[in-house]
Amino acid sequence: MPPSWRDGLVNAFPIPQDRLKTKNKKLLQQGVHLENVSNTSEEGDEALPPGKPFPFLELPAEIRNRIYRLVLFSKPGYRGADGRKKSRTSILAVSKKVHQEASYILYSSLSFRIFPLQDFTPVPTIQELRPMYRAMVTQLELVVGSSWTGPPKSWRVNKVLARHLGRLSAVQILKVFVQLDPSVPMYEKYRISFDFYTDFCGNLLHDVLVAMPHVTALVIDGNPGIDTTGPLVSRLLAEAKSEGKVCTLGPNKTLSTPTGLKKPIFWI
Repeated sequence: MPPSWRDGLVNAFPIPQDRLKTKNKKLLQQGVHLENVSNTSEEGDEALPPGKPFPFLELPAEIRNRIYRLVLFSKPGYRGADGRKKSRTSILAVSKKVHQEASYILYSSLSFRIFPLQDFTPVPTIQELRPMYRAMVTQLELVVGSSWTGPPKSWRVNKVLARHLGRLSAVQILKVFVQLDPSVPMYEKYRISFDFYTDFCGNLLHDVLVAMPHVTALVIDGNPGIDTTGPLVSRLLAEAKSEGKVCTLGPNKTLSTPTGLKKPIFWI
């Protein structure tokens, strides 16, 4: 029997929620359990049986990656189906397949430092990551300006660090952040010499770029008040230019743009 025009109206205009509540109430009065009704789809096919896990890994990769981002970068205090608070990284312990996929989303979305800072922020350095996670890193940053009277002895590109940096083939852009420039006059009474820290940072960046020939560009940013025409930033730009790297400024609008330097075009 061909479908009637009433069926077409039902498909074109879904039943409102209040009508569905009335229908469920009538079913309860007739002795029909709602569990049996909810487990059956509108077409008459059986839905997932109670207790059967959702086939998450059968979803398209784009949808899975979207879900990974929502879980990993959601606000603290995420609650699971049991109502208890869950860690945002709890998803990494679901299975080996989920761990591999979610780990790539996690480590490729974060920026890792080359050298540690004594600023009490829980940011791991690239050397603290396991090799399988280092291969997923796409964003790397070099922060200079701290400990300018006595840089840590660990701030050097030794053979081990050079080998680790050389294997970061996914890192194409290096971010350099300048916290302060001790060559300005206000630090004259406290600095070791005018060009001590400038030369230190310039040589450090040179060693990093030599260890990472696959890096194609640098993004230089800094705290408000850092002059991009000052000795420190100028030395960093000179080292990058000598290695054939493209340089741009970061999004900090307080930085002055020297002649010949491109305006900000990207920031990852």
